Amino acid sequence: MRSSPRALSLALSLAAVLCALAAGCGNEAFDPASLPNRRPVARIFVTPPEGGALNPTSYFSRTFHWSGTDEDGFVEAYYVSIETAEGIVAPWITTTATDTTMTFETDDTGRAQAMIHVACRDDRGASSDTVSQYIPLRNFPPVINFVSDYDTFFWSYSSADFRLFALDLDGNVTMDDSVVYHLDTADTLLAPLPEGEPGANPALRPVIKRLDDPALGTFAIDLHGLIPPGERTLTIRVSDEADATTRFDWTWEVRPVLSDVLLVDDSVGNFDRAFYHAVMDSIYGPGGWSLYEISEGLPDRMWVLLETLRQFPAVFWYTGASASPRLAASAELVAQYVQPPAGYEPGKLLLVSPALIGVTGAPPPSFVTNTLGFRATPDQSTFYIPSTKKGLPLKAGLPELVFTGNISAGVGMAAVDSSTTKYLYRMEYHRYITSRPASRPFVAVRNPPTSSGTLANTVTVTVQMDYCAPASGLAVVRALLSQELGVVLP
Repeated sequence: MRSSPRALSLALSLAAVLCALAAGCGNEAFDPASLPNRRPVARIFVTPPEGGALNPTSYFSRTFHWSGTDEDGFVEAYYVSIETAEGIVAPWITTTATDTTMTFETDDTGRAQAMIHVACRDDRGASSDTVSQYIPLRNFPPVINFVSDYDTFFWSYSSADFRLFALDLDGNVTMDDSVVYHLDTADTLLAPLPEGEPGANPALRPVIKRLDDPALGTFAIDLHGLIPPGERTLTIRVSDEADATTRFDWTWEVRPVLSDVLLVDDSVGNFDRAFYHAVMDSIYGPGGWSLYEISEGLPDRMWVLLETLRQFPAVFWYTGASASPRLAASAELVAQYVQPPAGYEPGKLLLVSPALIGVTGAPPPSFVTNTLGFRATPDQSTFYIPSTKKGLPLKAGLPELVFTGNISAGVGMAAVDSSTTKYLYRMEYHRYITSRPASRPFVAVRNPPTSSGTLANTVTVTVQMDYCAPASGLAVVRALLSQELGVVLP
């Protein structure tokens, strides 16, 4: 049988392929070096935004990164040169690393620079083009601010506390480990003294304060009775190793001690002022007495409150009809004011509050019994006083307590021991109090008693005196302050 022309053609093609394969098996192995070598490419991982320039970055402990790629092999080494000053050529370093960390010195304006040149070499000896990048560097001055949980204030007496932090974006290690502070009354030409040394008074000269925690930059400034009255500014300075200095100022009103009695306003709102503020105006004259508006909140640190109270021989503290969380929180300090440790003069306390006992949020029972001198359980729960009923004095020389047409609240007290505590007032018996004898409820008590032969340390009144007739209430307050507590009044 004869083959067709098509079959003959396929057979010849297959024979040609087999011959080619057989011939190839006899040649040497493929040599990659016989191919042209492509140059590697170097890159720096810092590039300016499109159409703009790089923003300056910190001069301190700066890390620069680079890389290289090779399409037909791999990068064996890098050549790096980093110029730190304009016009001064830096040497080239051969390395296999892909980053370096450097710290620069800044100039008088707090600036520095880095010009990075990078090239790379591949495994066949080819080198890349050199890539370059200018990187502006600068020193970031420290910042000072209050810590997040600090409550700022706009007035105080001669004691105050400040809790702050200093932060350096270059790293706190570049910042001084101390701050310098002074009040606006200081002579800033005097050399700073370390805090705690004799004469280190920020009202007179700058004072050096070491950071409490250098890593966090936190520190506290406590001014213990050092602040002169008037509008005051506290200035704090901190510097860094590049000689940048940051200044922080806080300005507030420092109130003077105007009277022997400090009125502590612990009633939210303004209704109380018509009576209590008018009483102080009547005793000392308008603008002639001292006020602590504790209804606005307690100070950041409670020792500030205690030192403030101790600036006055007597404290007249009143609350509203409901329990005061401020009085409850500061009861221990008030006790220290009245019954201080050795070295402090005892203070006198006139406390007016119908919510001291038998209500949620009242001061601790230990304060009521040990400092005020009556039981923490009411003898008569909260009651309301008709305007026709009076508070009757139980001691010669005390005036009657007369109320206006408004209805005020009160609570009856029971002395811890009738032999050691003296009742001063009881409410006139009326139909709202049917379960008690006519001799009760008692609504004013002194501690210690008259029988001790001394003046009282505390006098407590448990009716709302802001509902008293003005003339009557004034007479009662004057008598309690002068006759019972021994305060010398004008």
